[in-house]
Amino acid sequence: MYAGVPPSPDPVFVRDLKTFDDKLRLQFSRQLGKFVVTKQRAFGDDFIVLVVQSDDGGFRHPDQRDIKQLYAGDLWRHGGVKERIRKGEEQMLGAEQKDIDNATDELKARTREDKIQLSKAYRKAFNEGSKASEVRRIDVKNPRGRTADQIKSARAAGKDPWK
Repeated sequence: MYAGVPPSPDPVFVRDLKTFDDKLRLQFSRQLGKFVVTKQRAFGDDFIVLVVQSDDGGFRHPDQRDIKQLYAGDLWRHGGVKERIRKGEEQMLGAEQKDIDNATDELKARTREDKIQLSKAYRKAFNEGSKASEVRRIDVKNPRGRTADQIKSARAAGKDPWK
């Protein structure tokens, strides 16, 4: 509770506040010990629109930051409620599409890594060499006239590869 003489607001700020909306008033709240921006209702008491406070919640004099904050929260100056909802939906859809794109890119990267690991494991298991060939493989015939693929397929079928 504030017991001293209330501080006087900056007259330039009060003028800018009235220019923004003539129903807004700047008052000093003794209960809060801070400036508050209130709006007059047609019937009943005024209601608090904004409490002017520092970043740590303490006292500070009102300045242009508060006018900008009031302007950002004013729905009618930004096209009304429907426009604000439409912009929010567009932003949510854009974020959802971005998440889908990120998941797709990650899946492609993992698949690429799996392909490399599988090809290395295959080459190691079947003694194909340490690296994938960058050129077309040329099968050299052995002295008996069979290629390496013919020998492998005959062994896989359980036949004698030399006959």
